Amino acid sequence: MRELLSCVRLSKQYDDGKNCVQILNDVNLTVNVSEQLAIIGTSGSGKSTLLHLLGALDQPTSGQVLFEQQDIFAFSSAEQAKFRNQSLGFVYQAHHLLPEFSALENVAMPRLIANERREQAMHHAEIMLSKVGLAHRLSHRPSMLSGGERQRVAIARALVNQPKLVLADEPTGNLDAKTGEGIYQLLNELRELSQTSFIVVTHDIQLAKRLDRSLSLVNGQLTPQSE
Repeated sequence: MRELLSCVRLSKQYDDGKNCVQILNDVNLTVNVSEQLAIIGTSGSGKSTLLHLLGALDQPTSGQVLFEQQDIFAFSSAEQAKFRNQSLGFVYQAHHLLPEFSALENVAMPRLIANERREQAMHHAEIMLSKVGLAHRLSHRPSMLSGGERQRVAIARALVNQPKLVLADEPTGNLDAKTGEGIYQLLNELRELSQTSFIVVTHDIQLAKRLDRSLSLVNGQLTPQSE
């Protein structure tokens, strides 16, 4: 299998001058192309911190994140922004959809940020919303959608630029079992279509077991998830 991303002795600590808190401690990780990886950990274990580092949304105290053999923290700020827009997709538990925009406009946003013509961006967004089963909800704003529909919009937005890696933080956390199952099936279908890799932070043990591999984040380090 071809390697997509790797962490090399990745560490993160916070120091307010009085106390030093070690969140991540020499994390090593490899993710392959088209792999679905689950990361499980208790609240406060550093799962979201790890995702932020992998997405170049935060700086590590030490260590490297290599994406296709390139150190993402050697990029300039502009290069990191381009990397996030073109190579990554983000899915959050709280969706983070823009309430004043329609589902179509929300999904088109990454392509508009990349300076694509509005007509073309909307076309790609409509295709992606159709793939997630929301062709009939294009003009609806987030407040008019169910929780499951909002999550599907968020997934469509994450995938509209055809990223190589999607970072998902509790994608089924606020959903009932049936809707959560639908989200899992959707992730699987989209992985097969686009060869996108997924790193999924989750408390959902059943979801984690169905992905290719599961790791636990304990005491700032990743270990194989026990059965």
